[in-house]
Amino acid sequence: MNIRFHVQWVRGDRVDQKAFKSKEAYGLFSEYLNRISKFASCSVSGGLREKGSKTGLWVCDRSEDARTFSSEEIAQALKKICDKGARELRIVIGGPDGFSKEELNRLAPDLKWSFGPLTLPHELAAVVAGEQMYRAWTILRGLPYHMGH
Repeated sequence: MNIRFHVQWVRGDRVDQKAFKSKEAYGLFSEYLNRISKFASCSVSGGLREKGSKTGLWVCDRSEDARTFSSEEIAQALKKICDKGARELRIVIGGPDGFSKEELNRLAPDLKWSFGPLTLPHELAAVVAGEQMYRAWTILRGLPYHMGH
């Protein structure tokens, strides 16, 4: 399984500290990518181009039909994608203006993932998505991270 984060505010494939206004946010995001890579291949790129046939697609979004999930529910959704034989899960995080209805229709995500009614800076949303994906892997593996041990 490959986990690929797509940060929509970056137009090219190069995502580095310069792509984030906050070096601290970039540092945290990178830390979670590194942690996820202990369980699955993990990478980050700029805007999403297309969805592959053996690819799951999740969009972090605040639209009315986006759902909130508990950490355990995210872990189960990840397990379901792995069980279906997906080679890759793409997680798309929008830029400062989020996604237009047209963009969401074009992306046709398998899951619209809301972090609740809060408005978060897009860089912080990337950190939250990274942390929750790491947490999902630890839940699936029965590791103590989720329970705070």
